[in-house]
Amino acid sequence: MVGSTEQKNRSRGGLPDFPWLIAHRGAMAEAPENGQAAFDLAFLRGVDGIELDVQLSADHVPVIFHDETLERIAGVNKRISDLSLEELGRLDLGKWFSDQYAGTRIMTLAQVLKRYAHQGVLMIELKAGKPAEPDCQKQLAAGVVEQIGLHVPASLRSNLFVLSFDAGLLEQARELAPDLAFVLNIGGPWPFSCNVPEKVQHMIQGYCLAFDRLTRKFVDQCHAAGHIVAVYSCNRPADADRARNMGVDVIMTDAPAEVIKEAP
Repeated sequence: MVGSTEQKNRSRGGLPDFPWLIAHRGAMAEAPENGQAAFDLAFLRGVDGIELDVQLSADHVPVIFHDETLERIAGVNKRISDLSLEELGRLDLGKWFSDQYAGTRIMTLAQVLKRYAHQGVLMIELKAGKPAEPDCQKQLAAGVVEQIGLHVPASLRSNLFVLSFDAGLLEQARELAPDLAFVLNIGGPWPFSCNVPEKVQHMIQGYCLAFDRLTRKFVDQCHAAGHIVAVYSCNRPADADRARNMGVDVIMTDAPAEVIKEAP
């Protein structure tokens, strides 16, 4: 059973056997996405790990946030990169979700690594904005790798996977930390909607795409090439079953409680 709280067989240097159940931005169906409550709930439900999004504040601190602007979550028409960590820390990132979570504050990558790296897999998505300038790529990659070096011991680095839709960002990060695992987010299966350089295909461990774009042919092709396949927005038990039957390695869900509750 994916995500079971029972003891799992271990492989890959201590990681659970595939398929993994990963909480997408934490248990975001139950608590504000990318927040401590969502991450805590996800591990309480018995997931194998969490997915989170990282951007840089104006003072170059890696923080956990998904959107290009703060409008949807905090009602502020600014980007993460427009505000310092101190300014971001004053924003309420939970009131939009429910009164129960009013007062939720932004998390830094350092806080996430220290709190969760020992609990399971962390799938860290890098977001440098659009279009991503080379300097922004370098600063984000360097900031994330620095925090990993400071807060994750060597014995736990195999728990970390770095993801991005931006192949250049992954290249920048890999130059600084070649021992980490890298996954390229893509818009759809073969042929790719973006041009993936051959050197990028060789440096990554796999691909991640939306569940509704998944095909069995794509999974088989990836496995034949030695790559893993991850899907996100797999939110119904029937969807998780279908993904498992197609051989998907990493199943990301917004609602781990529902998927685990109904899993066989």
